[in-house]
Amino acid sequence: MRAAGDALGPAQLAGLAEADASLKAARADLPDCEPGCITPGEATAMALALGEGEARAGRFLLDVRGGGQSLQGQLGTMLFVNSRRDYATLGTLTIAFEPEALHALLRRARGCGAADVVDGQITVKACYGEGVPDLNMFTMMQRLGGRRLIVEGEVRRNWIDSPLGSPRPIANFYGEHEVGYYQVWVHVTEAAQVTFADER
Repeated sequence: MRAAGDALGPAQLAGLAEADASLKAARADLPDCEPGCITPGEATAMALALGEGEARAGRFLLDVRGGGQSLQGQLGTMLFVNSRRDYATLGTLTIAFEPEALHALLRRARGCGAADVVDGQITVKACYGEGVPDLNMFTMMQRLGGRRLIVEGEVRRNWIDSPLGSPRPIANFYGEHEVGYYQVWVHVTEAAQVTFADER
């Protein structure tokens, strides 16, 4: 069974290795990254080298740039944050939260939520009280948007049926007729898997 990375050219694979310069610079100063943290670009290259259904454990470092949830319910009740605003772009790492884990995490994030991260400099923009609002994509992004996270888990590739994506999806890759792309996922089932790297 071939790996998804076989469909990428040398330039695309090299681009993944060179991505996320600010995260690579920051992880050297993060105590929780002493065992080694994996950036979204590195996680993408790792996941695409795996076979279908395979996973690899690690500690992943990302800045939350986007998020969402499945409106059609095809992905259950999970909610997602992404390392890029366009979740279909090659090099994006998606963190898939079970609702109970996300709810517990938002309680921990009650101090200060949204922040900007520019060239490694974190600027807090808003703070929140102790109450946890209704759990949805918008309240999630209010508290997690712009945050720098360290996530323990297993990275894998997850097939998405869609004509959108980068590189451009092709037919007959996942199955007989599907057109789509692979998202690179880490599944979070417990809030303890997540550490806020921008809290000192």
